[in-house]
Order: sequence, then structure tokens, then C-alpha cells
Amino acid sequence: MKQIIITLLCSIFTFLIPIKGLVILITLAVAIDTALGIYVNCKKLKQPFRSHKFFNVAVKSFFYMFTILMAFLIDSFVLGGTLPILGIQHGLSKIITIVWTLNELKSMDETSQKLGNKPFWDIIKGYINKAKEIKKDLNDLTDSDKE
Repeated sequence: MKQIIITLLCSIFTFLIPIKGLVILITLAVAIDTALGIYVNCKKLKQPFRSHKFFNVAVKSFFYMFTILMAFLIDSFVLGGTLPILGIQHGLSKIITIVWTLNELKSMDETSQKLGNKPFWDIIKGYINKAKEIKKDLNDLTDSDKE
């Protein structure tokens, strides 16, 4: 009986290996968001830690993992492993994971803003504008060398 259970578990894990990275990514996103949320609420906003709110992390994680697994099963058995239009291997699973990861990033952004920080998108736009300025300066330098 023990050998049958071990064989069954090994078979399941072998089947799920292609989405291992997706599951790890969403697990890290949820863990970072949860840690950041607890830090902000307990340390900065001086609110007490509530275990009933913490339970939502388990529900959210289960939901995310379940939808990624279902998307993987649809990818594997209905779509044949690739998206027909884009030709991406396990594309539906990746799209679902990207959506959930973006949701967690937005949650981290809102938590960061509670600390008084700028939104992530403003910071990214600032870096892009700075890179454009550097590129313009470099182009001006190379143009002046040609003259």
C-alpha cells in the first residue's frame, strides 16, 4: 500500500513539474505581499494583528494555485500543451499566473503607498525618463564628435 501511494504521488508531481516555476512565483508574490502587509499594519499603522484576516492568505493561495492547476489541465488536455493563436507552451497557465502576480503587485503597491512612498508606476516612469535623458545626452555627445 505504501508503495502504491508513493508511486501515485511521484506520478502527480512528475505531471506538475512544468508549472513548478509558476507555482513558486505566485507563492513568493503572496508571501511578500503578506509580509509587507503585516509589517505596515502592525509596525507603522499600530494596528493589532488579526488572525482571521491572516486566514484569508490561505484561501487566496489555495484559489490561486487551484486556478493555475486548472489552467494547466486545460492547457494539457484541451489545447494540447500550447495556445493555438500564440503558440506559447502552457500559455493559459502563464496568463493566469501573470494576472494573479499583477494583482499581488498592485496590492504591494497600495501597501507601499500607505508608508508614504510613490506608486511603483511613477517610480518606473521616472527611471524611463532618466534613461531617455541619458540617451539624449549620449546622442548629443556623439553628434558633436562627428562635427
